[in-house]
Order: sequence, then structure tokens, then C-alpha cells
Amino acid sequence: MKKNVKVNQFLKAGQKSLGEQKLEDAMNDFFQAYKLDSENPEVNYFLGITYIKLEEYDLGIDHLENVLASELAYINKVHAQMILGYVYTVREEYEKALPLFKWIVKSGFDSAQAYAAIGFIMDRMGDFKKAVMYLYRALEINPKNANAHNSLGYIFAEANLNLEEALKECKTAVALDKNNPAYLDSLGWVCYKLGKISQARSYLNKAHKKAPSNEEINVHLRVVNDHFQ
Repeated sequence: MKKNVKVNQFLKAGQKSLGEQKLEDAMNDFFQAYKLDSENPEVNYFLGITYIKLEEYDLGIDHLENVLASELAYINKVHAQMILGYVYTVREEYEKALPLFKWIVKSGFDSAQAYAAIGFIMDRMGDFKKAVMYLYRALEINPKNANAHNSLGYIFAEANLNLEEALKECKTAVALDKNNPAYLDSLGWVCYKLGKISQARSYLNKAHKKAPSNEEINVHLRVVNDHFQ
């Protein structure tokens, strides 16, 4: 059997397992394909995202970087940029994440996710005005982007600006994704800033139950609970 045929068979089997969230099975198939053709960008792409789903971030980064180094598979490159940007953002490596997302928008992709990510990163890097600009752009492209609504509301709350608008944005984010602990946390924090302490405590308790180890949520909850002592 020709090598390319076997590679494609492993890829197809791995994608099926990945779609069924059978990550270990997917990893085995993609790794078999990799052993046959380690320079194949599609193989590296799927191997990379599977490692990242397994929270093996360093290994995932290595394979996705291989995709970016390839002259083939343009669409996979865009997806790889998004995933790498997300990983670097989670790791707070903003200087690495920012150019990846900027490349996407400069390449002509009107991606609300990319604009929202840039807005979040710009805020974390201390550029409030650019953060707001990018987040509004994300919402122009996709008014239902919960992440952009949440980020916009949270950074307004942190800056003690436009608190009523911040409340509206955070409520929209929660309406779009009611089980997201980060969104519940933001809504609780805005309520606290507006003096709505009981509501703040309710939302923050919900966030804490969903993500009990999240330090930012725990800090916000302690601040609010101090008002009840």
C-alpha cells in the first residue's frame, strides 16, 4: 500500500475519533500518520490540536509551528494561528499571541474571534483605547460574539467607566453563554462596581461553583463577601 494512502487512512480515522472526543484514539492514529510523513502539514495540524486538547501545550505548539512553516495548507495555517494565539494567550505570553491574531485580520479574514482576542490582549498589555476599538470591531462583525461582549464589559468595569454599558455587555455575554464562569464573574464584578452587592454575590457564587480554582473569581468573591461580614 502506498505511503500516502496509509497516511490518509490514519488521518481519516483520527478525525473520526477527534470528532467523537476519543482523544487518545485520535492521538494514536495521527501519530501513526506522523511516523509515515512527519512533514505533512495536515498531519501536524491535527496532531497539534489533539495535543492541545489533551493540555500537552508544548507538544501542540511544536506541531502547529510546523504547519506555519509549511508553504502548503493555507486554511490550516489560519486555524493554526488561531489555536496558537489562544494557547499563548492562556499562558499570558501576549507578545507571542498578538502577532498571530493580527496576521489573521491583516490577511483579510474578518474574524470576530481574532478581533476580540486582540482587544483582550491589548487590554492586558495596558492599551485601553485600542482594546475597546478592537472589541467594538469584533461586535460589528458578529453581534453575538459572547467573548467580545464580556471583554468589553469587564474592561469598562475595571476602568470604572461606562458602568451601565458594562452591565449591559456582561448581561449579553451571559445570555449567550449562561454556564461560562468567566462571564458570570464579569457580570458579578460589574454589579459590585455598581453597588448591587447581593446580585454581585449571587453571580460570583455561580462562577465559583463552576470554576472553584480560578484565582480571579476567588479574589472577586472575597471582596464582595467582605461586605457581608
